[in-house]
Amino acid sequence: MSDFLSKFEEEPKESDKESATAKAPSSRASRKEKGSASLEEGIEHDPSFKKKRRKKRLLGLAALLGLFILSGFLFFQLAYVRLDNFVDKEISEVREWAAEHDLAVAVTPAYNEAPANQVIAQEEAARSRVRKRSTLHLTVSQGPDPEEKLALPDFMEMTRDEAAEWIEKNQASNLTIVDEYHDEIEEKAPIRVEFTNKEVSRENYHRRDVGRVFYSKGEETFEKDIEVPDFKDKTRSEVETWGKVHELDLEVKEQASDTVEEGKVIEQSVAPKEKIAKRDAFQVTISLGKGVTVPDFSTILPDDAQDAVEGVNVRVRMQFTQSLAYGQLISQSESAGTVLTSKDDQGIDVVYSAGQPYIRDYRRGEYLEGDLQKLFFDEFRSKGANISYQVRYVNSAEPYGTIVGMSKFNQFLPLEDTITFDISLGNQTAPAASDPE
Repeated sequence: MSDFLSKFEEEPKESDKESATAKAPSSRASRKEKGSASLEEGIEHDPSFKKKRRKKRLLGLAALLGLFILSGFLFFQLAYVRLDNFVDKEISEVREWAAEHDLAVAVTPAYNEAPANQVIAQEEAARSRVRKRSTLHLTVSQGPDPEEKLALPDFMEMTRDEAAEWIEKNQASNLTIVDEYHDEIEEKAPIRVEFTNKEVSRENYHRRDVGRVFYSKGEETFEKDIEVPDFKDKTRSEVETWGKVHELDLEVKEQASDTVEEGKVIEQSVAPKEKIAKRDAFQVTISLGKGVTVPDFSTILPDDAQDAVEGVNVRVRMQFTQSLAYGQLISQSESAGTVLTSKDDQGIDVVYSAGQPYIRDYRRGEYLEGDLQKLFFDEFRSKGANISYQVRYVNSAEPYGTIVGMSKFNQFLPLEDTITFDISLGNQTAPAASDPE
């Protein structure tokens, strides 16, 4: 380039000047010679002038060339971007980087052992330059194949740490370890395994299946920081609400009281202002109001038993027995001394002995065959004796259906027996009465 520029910097040769001067008119040359002579007398010549002018021109051309190169470099920098190595990075991080550098991202999902959303391959080479507004082509992991069948271990034979290690190693992300308190199983020991789908088992488990493995946190302990209030004159509902809020093991007992109104607290197991912990036992006794004491009915006659207890329905029943005399107590449904309250059945069943069954004589013409069902129920079966009857029809002058004979009468019977009755057919004529002489 210096040679090229030097052609423009060379001064006209002396021979050329002389030639030009010779061609000018003599008068003009004469005047120029006179003028030049006069100028040369007043001007001092600088011998480095030509070199300075050449250097200045060279510097200007160099600056122009540098500007051109810089413009090209800046254009290249603004239009292209150098790619990073995106493998093993999160796709969200790559998208953020691409947005900053004006690049689009095309993702191809693929199942892989790499964690989900991690880049596992890129089409454009790392450190290469691509034009802005172009597209990056990436392959991104979806995690391991959910359809893959896994051979589940027996978690009930594994510690919590062993189970967690197996789940992480096999990327069984749908299996969750749940820690819960247990009063009987030691810490980190297995409790149970549950699957959302009841048809899933160890033998047919796939990575997509959801399940939970429960391990013990040991017995839960709580600080005694709950102050017990005074529940005197408080209702049952107030105590139950307080116990539920503080997660206490509340036990409510009930008993009759002549002094405390029904439904209110009689006593509490922990004194007021003392402190207890969550899940602690706490008992209260609630009044059922005034009660009725059940008497000993063996001291009361059967005829008086029904009215023996005021406000209580006493149901008296007589029952045959072979061992107890008539009127002796066989049983009462509520024991003597029991206090009945509004919560209890306000009724007592009392059974007295009716003695031994006794069969009367029904042959006097007063009873018919149709009377036997009611007679035997009222006289025997209603009182616990399994005494039945059978009939046979006989020739008789008595009206049809009249009882004219019995296999047993006017005697005591066992608790189980059968009586035979003779029933008249009414097919005979009664003998005429004889005239007195």
